[in-house]
Amino acid sequence: MNIVGFHFTKINAERKRTAVGTININNNIALKEVSEAKIGVGERGAIRVSFLFTSKYGADFASLALEGDVVVLADAAKAKTIVDNWTKSKAIDQQLAQVVMSHILDRCNIQALLVARDLGLPSPVPLPKVNFQQTNKAKEDVTTTKVDAKKKK
Repeated sequence: MNIVGFHFTKINAERKRTAVGTININNNIALKEVSEAKIGVGERGAIRVSFLFTSKYGADFASLALEGDVVVLADAAKAKTIVDNWTKSKAIDQQLAQVVMSHILDRCNIQALLVARDLGLPSPVPLPKVNFQQTNKAKEDVTTTKVDAKKKK
């Protein structure tokens, strides 16, 4: 299964007040709907997965909501089975869920980061930090360097 389309249908962000102290951020993805998509590629089928990605900043400080669709190319029979299973049980198979959810996270984390920056919010995604720490060996090498002050004969 290959992802052939992705787009946002709604972006909503709100900063309600000034941040004070530690802020907890909870991110969540919800699959809202799975349906057949008509993309005109002959015998192949396609599935449209609608999603909602949210970032809620603790203590009612701020919130982000991104809604959109992912279009996945699949065999026509498999696409019909996936849609039928969704209609019956609101569940999709693990392989499709992994592909779709990973793609949603990739795209939404980037968009949420940009929106948070524009609103002056803390990043909803943990970013890498630079941390300079010397190992004990490096500290010893620096602090125990001795200079031989004796005269050579």
